[in-house]
Amino acid sequence: MGEKPYPCLECGKSFAQSENLIHTGEKGYTCIECGKSFAWRANLRKLHKCTECGKRFRDQYLLQRHEKTHTGEKPYVCLECGKSFAQIENLHSHQKIHTGEKPYKCLECGKTFAWSGNLRVHQRTHSGEKPYTCIECGKSFTASESLQLHQRIHTGEKPYACLECGKSFAFGGNLRKHQRTHTGEKPYTCLECGKSFAQSGGLHAHQQTHTGEKPYTCVECGKSFAFSGCLRKHQRAHTGEKPYTCLECGKSFAQSGGLHAHQQTHTGEKPYTCVECGKSFTQIGSLHAHQRTHTGEKPYKCLDCGKSFAQSGDFHSHQKIHTGEKPYTCLECGKSFAWRGSLRVHQRTHTGEKPYTCLECGKSFSKSGDLHSHQKIHTGEKHYTCVECGKSFAWRGSLRVHQRTHTGEKPYTCLECGKSFAQSGKLQSHQKTHTGEKSYTCIECGKSFTQSTSLRTHQRIHTGEKPYTCVECGKSYSTNGNLRKHKKSHIGEKPYSCLECGMGFNCMLTQEVGGEKRMHGKLGTQGSKKGNKRMLENRIEIQKREAEKKKITDRREKECLISCACLYPLRL
Repeated sequence: MGEKPYPCLECGKSFAQSENLIHTGEKGYTCIECGKSFAWRANLRKLHKCTECGKRFRDQYLLQRHEKTHTGEKPYVCLECGKSFAQIENLHSHQKIHTGEKPYKCLECGKTFAWSGNLRVHQRTHSGEKPYTCIECGKSFTASESLQLHQRIHTGEKPYACLECGKSFAFGGNLRKHQRTHTGEKPYTCLECGKSFAQSGGLHAHQQTHTGEKPYTCVECGKSFAFSGCLRKHQRAHTGEKPYTCLECGKSFAQSGGLHAHQQTHTGEKPYTCVECGKSFTQIGSLHAHQRTHTGEKPYKCLDCGKSFAQSGDFHSHQKIHTGEKPYTCLECGKSFAWRGSLRVHQRTHTGEKPYTCLECGKSFSKSGDLHSHQKIHTGEKHYTCVECGKSFAWRGSLRVHQRTHTGEKPYTCLECGKSFAQSGKLQSHQKTHTGEKSYTCIECGKSFTQSTSLRTHQRIHTGEKPYTCVECGKSYSTNGNLRKHKKSHIGEKPYSCLECGMGFNCMLTQEVGGEKRMHGKLGTQGSKKGNKRMLENRIEIQKREAEKKKITDRREKECLISCACLYPLRL
């Protein structure tokens, strides 16, 4: 790594040059033009100022190079694909996409790189060195570019504007990526399968679906990742760090993407629109995920069972069925979860928090998914249609579950008894029959339930809530099942018949507790000719009994009238 003879007495860090010692406060370089002093010689040399944005550079070449970011000039053209670049270095870097040349190899893990600078930055993932520190918040970075990007969180600087839509970006690279949403350009192609991507990161992530390489390992839990960035994001699950803060409301996030998505709840901006159905999204990733509902594409394949998924999140969630990994534990009850988001949702069962409110009716929910599902009661939206029977659904997941009624697929198997289920929720409910777990408790009466839905249904006894209303007569019910039973009274449907007399009922409960059950003792649907003959005979017998009862009643009424006439004779 080279000799570093200058140690810092403040922090113990060593440097190859004395001028790198920053804690001394010494500013030994003074401008003879204006008298201003600097700690770094390089800052003194920055005499060339950009007339557009005021940024300074140490020589004319760097200024001219910078000015191209304002003019849009791109004089360097790739002969392979025709792409243009403002800097010749960027052209050279781009050309290695076509040649595949990667001459710089990491001695630790064997990974190769096209540029020596990329190798140096990569080596810091092994050494842990982070030489670039933000003077605003003290956060350190392995690459100077990462520090520059981070500093714009503090300054809010976004010098790169899209000419199509006016959106601004902190870096030219982010602008170029954004412009591809307008042009549809996908310059990065996988040599294995020919799939193209708008961003190099998308290609790299995709390539590891072929190689399965995961060189970055978490020292806390041993989980491995394909990218160092993914490892850093994961580590925040252990540290609780949330470095991205919303300037509007102060809410903090572990990932920049979470902050960007949140900020659009303030602005309402949805710049990404599906050309198929016109639906708009706040993020391009959400648009890409949505477009797969139209194309049917499922690019994420499980190497364990061969199942494919349209969304990476669904794929990762599925993999934990095989690994059984549940790194997130509830401090209240000790229950563990595969995903941090699942833990957050679960914790609301303890706190009672319901942060998602319907603007139509004011009802609140603990999960955003429950709110979205509920809102479709108001809109009636059902985008997902079964190609087998034509039935439509509001959610893609509901369609997948429904399709299993046609295929008979039951992918969720109980490890205790081997019973399989079409839905993961059904498996989880079933598993509680083995464990006896009842984690959902009513705060009113203390009764416990194995499922949250059972608790919600039970709570309506206390609240009197009846959310299921009959559109025919306006009568309301606490459960959907009771509403369905009630609806049969309007259409006259009576699918349950008494085997003795043939009398029809609209639900099984009527037969079990009604007089016909006590009278005959046999229930079911209509059957053989012999059974039908017996029903006819019994009907005649019942009619005779009813006629006899009427005679007795009439006689008693007559006797009563005679008695009353004797006791209270009419007075004329």
